[in-house]
Amino acid sequence: MRRVGLVVNPVAGKDIRRLVAWGSVFGNREKITALIRFLQGFLGVTRESFCFVYMPDPYELVEVARREVTFPSRIRFEKAPTPTFGDATDTLRFTEWAVQEGRVEALVVFGGDGTNRVVAKKSGSTPLFSLSCGTNNVFADTLEPTLGGMALGFFLEGAVPKTEVLSRSKVLRCFSGTREDIALVDVVFVEKDVLGTRAVWEPETVRFVAVTQSSPANIGLSAVIGRMVSISPKERRGAFAWVGQGGQRIPVPLAPGLVREVGVEEFGFLLPGEPLKLPQGKGALALDGEREILVHPHEAWWICLEDQGPVKADLRRILELTQGRSGEHGQRGHHAQTRPDDGRRGHQ
Repeated sequence: MRRVGLVVNPVAGKDIRRLVAWGSVFGNREKITALIRFLQGFLGVTRESFCFVYMPDPYELVEVARREVTFPSRIRFEKAPTPTFGDATDTLRFTEWAVQEGRVEALVVFGGDGTNRVVAKKSGSTPLFSLSCGTNNVFADTLEPTLGGMALGFFLEGAVPKTEVLSRSKVLRCFSGTREDIALVDVVFVEKDVLGTRAVWEPETVRFVAVTQSSPANIGLSAVIGRMVSISPKERRGAFAWVGQGGQRIPVPLAPGLVREVGVEEFGFLLPGEPLKLPQGKGALALDGEREILVHPHEAWWICLEDQGPVKADLRRILELTQGRSGEHGQRGHHAQTRPDDGRRGHQ
């Protein structure tokens, strides 16, 4: 039986930005409903048998979905034999097991950029089907889960060429001596040497921002760059900005309902393989919106843009390429060749 990995992060979409800003809570009930819609979309276009191997979590989100819906016998579920601690290590260990031992063909991820960052550390060449249910959703796709399930089904049925819908994502690699980590979207240096609630919402503490991609339609710290220039996920470049009290003042949507002015003192582009030294001093590095690394005084940290990150599926491209495709046994129906005005000709 063909196998698909499934990560439903119970803590995504619940951080302090619901208190300091106006972020909505993406609760566990909504995640269960989103998962059910995803699976129904998947079933609508597939005929083969599949096993969804899922990450255990303290709230048993997948188990609840299974109790609420009777799925056909050709769809099975298997809980991975990985430990549950209720933190990011659950995602890390599950992904490693799913790729190396679980023999999954794809990884479905319900979470935000932070969840996908952890998955990306161990996903290797296994394609990610990422659906947003976090706070920052630049990497994850904001798409109705039903459509995400259909996209996965079409992909696994072989309805689209992999070369047209899969691509390597860019990452920012941070390193200092023996320590290193990655970010999928942004790396931020803040002059606040505590991890605390991890999220960053105080612009006066931000000194440096680097991104792999940017858009004026994105929210979060990458919007510091996004308010100045757009960089697509497929471009072979990133960008950075030194932030302070001087320079050009830019209004930035740091979190839902939270817009603050940020001073950009210097701006530049990043090219793959060209390291850039980060500010020195006491503080922390925020990766994809959350403080993850404490930086010690006189410790030198560098970042480098790389274009060999995780493999990501373009869900919208899959849906575009399968327009007109019949759902019966995955064959293309004759109606796919019908012209929109054929039905009108008989009335002329």
